Amino acid sequence: MTTAVETPVTTPLAPPRRGRLRGADLLAVVLGIPATALALWLVDGGLALVTSGVEGTLTGVGQLAGMAAGLAALAGLALASRLRGLERRYGLDRMLGWHRYVGIAAVTALLVHAVALIAAYSMRSGRDPFSQVVFLAGEPWLPAALVGGALMLLVALSSWRRIKSRMAYETWYYLHLLGYLSVVLALGHVLTMGSDFVGNTWATLWWIGLYLAVALMFVVGRWWPLLRSLARPLKVTGVQRHADGAISVWVAGLGLSAARAASGQFFMLRFGVRGLWWQSHPYSMSNRPLAEGLRFTFHARGDDAADFARIRPGTRVWLQGPYGTLGVERSEGRQVAMIAGGSGIAPLRAILDDLRPEQAPVVIVRVSAWHQAWFLEELEQLVADRGGRLHVIAGRRTSLRVDPFTPVALQSLIPDLAERSVYVCGPAAMSRAASRGLVAGGVPRSRIHIERYDY
Repeated sequence: MTTAVETPVTTPLAPPRRGRLRGADLLAVVLGIPATALALWLVDGGLALVTSGVEGTLTGVGQLAGMAAGLAALAGLALASRLRGLERRYGLDRMLGWHRYVGIAAVTALLVHAVALIAAYSMRSGRDPFSQVVFLAGEPWLPAALVGGALMLLVALSSWRRIKSRMAYETWYYLHLLGYLSVVLALGHVLTMGSDFVGNTWATLWWIGLYLAVALMFVVGRWWPLLRSLARPLKVTGVQRHADGAISVWVAGLGLSAARAASGQFFMLRFGVRGLWWQSHPYSMSNRPLAEGLRFTFHARGDDAADFARIRPGTRVWLQGPYGTLGVERSEGRQVAMIAGGSGIAPLRAILDDLRPEQAPVVIVRVSAWHQAWFLEELEQLVADRGGRLHVIAGRRTSLRVDPFTPVALQSLIPDLAERSVYVCGPAAMSRAASRGLVAGGVPRSRIHIERYDY
């Protein structure tokens, strides 16, 4: 059942380089791009259009909504590009959260764009809205744009939490990829019928440049790392099955010594076995990253459980990353408290490797059952070596007498809570509950470091 190869603690990997991107730089881009788009629209007579009557107002609103939809779609692609500079500063979890919101904005703006322009064209032609839609369907590229809009709406609906929670990750992921197709399908319509593309050379060049810039971000952030990973695959050197269905996998290879990674980060892994080679998942390292090998620990349940059972020493592995900003440096040398649950136990275990004894970590592990407390013996040893305390809170929420994340409960376990830097790793519901209790318990938000594991 278990074929594990212990990794000697010898050569830590070099930490990732600090990102050079400043918040002011990103703010200038976020404000500058829509301001430029608006300026081009105004120069092209946009203000005169919206003040020319009801029909003109509807046309202008439709044009502005179309521009907003296009900018939001491009912003969503940029946020999903995993560009290293952006990810180093903000973290992939936060970027994907923003990606979700700009996706909602894109779909909303697209609906306003369609409704406003159909109403304006109906007033101009005297046709009813349905007849107007049928007439417009004969325009070049508009059918493709309609399909693209429908795909974007489908992607938005699949990202709704209630729907997403009922879908297999792979189903949701590959359905989500249709969002990229929707942008491509809409591009012909934008180029041939977009208000800024008809008779305005500078605006046309600016918009095309914007599309090309986002495409380049995607190539650099997503495709180039994948190609490098395919050229230098690593191998599984050990496998350990845990009692709750989780699995720990040791990965090593010659190319690993040149990698950069820090405790608390994660990689996108792709295993070379039937049923798994075509999909990648985010998995956290559960020990300090070493040139001799990395350990990843994750749940292997659901539809893919049988495929994960095929992973053996020698299985090829392709890595992309590392990602995440939940490193030890965020503690700024203060004493540390940690709250973890589920898959969040893995990065917590890795961060403990890098803490100094004077940081005296107090660790709270929240699980539904004791066998879900991964690495319990390792956690006990690491915490004891650093003069800290470990608290395991096991049991279903309905069976606990006291909510462990109230300010009173947290302060009873961590008396000097307000003076510490706090790491929270785990499911979104647990993270939200812990964050509320920590803030109410006097911990400044700037010292609460959260990374979600449900995107």
